Amino acid sequence: PIENSEQDLLGRITFSKKLGEAINSYDGKDGLVLGLFGKWGTGKTSILNMVVNEINQLSKNEDNRPIIVNFSPWNYTDKDNLISLFFRVLKNKLDFDKDEEKRKKIGKALTDYSDALDALSLVPMVGSGLAAILKTIAKAQGAELSKDVDIDTTKEHLEKVLDDTNQKIIVIIDDIDRLTNTQIKDIFQLVKQVGNFPNIIYVLSMDRDVVCRALESVHNINGAEYLEKIVQIPFEIPALLNSKLREIFLTNLMNTVETISENPKIEQSYWSEVFINCIEPHINTLRDINRVINTFQFRYKILQEETAFEDMVALTTIEVLEPKLYQWIGRNKDLLLGTYSYNFSALFRDKDDYRKSIYEELKKIGINTEIGIKFLATLFPVFAKDIDERDYRYTESNIRETMRVAQEERFNSYFLFDLEEIPISRYIINKCINTLNLDELIKVVSEINDAGNIEYFIDELRSLVASIPEERLDLLSTAILNELHKFSQNSQFFMLSAYTKAEFLVYTIMSKINDENERYNLIKSVLENINEEQVGTLASFINRIELSYGRLAGKEEHIEKQLITLEHLIDIEQIYVS
Repeated sequence: PIENSEQDLLGRITFSKKLGEAINSYDGKDGLVLGLFGKWGTGKTSILNMVVNEINQLSKNEDNRPIIVNFSPWNYTDKDNLISLFFRVLKNKLDFDKDEEKRKKIGKALTDYSDALDALSLVPMVGSGLAAILKTIAKAQGAELSKDVDIDTTKEHLEKVLDDTNQKIIVIIDDIDRLTNTQIKDIFQLVKQVGNFPNIIYVLSMDRDVVCRALESVHNINGAEYLEKIVQIPFEIPALLNSKLREIFLTNLMNTVETISENPKIEQSYWSEVFINCIEPHINTLRDINRVINTFQFRYKILQEETAFEDMVALTTIEVLEPKLYQWIGRNKDLLLGTYSYNFSALFRDKDDYRKSIYEELKKIGINTEIGIKFLATLFPVFAKDIDERDYRYTESNIRETMRVAQEERFNSYFLFDLEEIPISRYIINKCINTLNLDELIKVVSEINDAGNIEYFIDELRSLVASIPEERLDLLSTAILNELHKFSQNSQFFMLSAYTKAEFLVYTIMSKINDENERYNLIKSVLENINEEQVGTLASFINRIELSYGRLAGKEEHIEKQLITLEHLIDIEQIYVS
């Protein structure tokens, strides 16, 4: 909670000032009970802090300034000691200002009344609700006190002192909705019994729905009606504007990210879509924002190099605020990603029936279906296509490049299941793209192939071709061509082999080299240094160039695939035959 109006981000200053003015200007002698109502996380405690500041500011030059007491009911053990504890808190507050005669007078009256209550609590009697009070006095003392105690006299004396001194006392009881149901009942019984003391104003802060349910469960009555009998003047905290929440969330998020990563990769169009469909519908209070940002900060520190920023924020949001949807996603990887086995079954299902079944499944676990479907369709394009939610906008290459949750190998890392499921970290791949020399590159590619992960490596590189610096294109091409003969040529049904994928990749990388002479010299250099194991793979690569000139099969030329000129191709052929 904030401490003063200078820290207010939610535009609650005006409301807090008006409430503070109203409380300070109340000049009736009868006790008054005000209720401050708002959901969890709407800033009730912050508003109360600003209200207290406003009252102190308005009355700082007054001789008869109000006494403000924050009564925290967390410390009582049972209902028997609550009222006694309440009056002792009042008395202790007055003790801080012993120089004022009237405050000493009130303090003395409070002490007498509190002691009388304590003494009565030791006498086995039934009757007044004030009889069952905290047993704080030692039994020996209590036995003595109880001989002459007169609860009615001490109460009348306290009322007269409060009336005569005309000292306004403001009692604030915050976070009532965080107590147990029984404790909530006890608090309202306390206010009911002591609410009529003169010149005392009670300000009760709570979530109306939570308190009503609690009162109904322990009293078997209408909670709202009970509240109306206790709270004389209700104040509802004004709803927050979405634009204000959005501004605070984005500001806090960017500040957090800047402390973790110097250059986070954010695709603005996708981020806008994710924010609108996956984040904003779940953010309703400042507390929601703080919880999401705190959790995100922890997870992003661990996973920033292996995940997409946009997807990480989205999934963190529902992990904190809609955990049932988060857990459902974690259990339905095949369905959302359309993995090979699941995709095969999709050939035989009706899209309308499938969509209805997903709606029913989400509804059954208590998820808002419209919000849930939008969330899923935004993050999982294959799923969106399967239920005809929207266009299938993102290619597999784009998903892989940006390390999104829709990439099969990365899915589990978003749920902190097993980071080792990512065969090659993006850190290693970035080193290959940006820093390793040729010998180091060849060694790493060879090790990746030996570990059985070359296909994943090739797929990752294909998705990142656009980010390869121009001066590194020849190194990567050379390294892959050198190791190409080691790659598996086995392929599954409808799937390319690692060998074929690598060939296509080298072709793509080399086509990005602007200088044709550089492309020719690269192929020539590799060719002049091959061993007998590499002869076959280089023949296959040269054949691809020959096809682009219609020299191997057919006569049709494909200019966009001609890596080198025809003269240079003929030269390469002669070098190969020799």
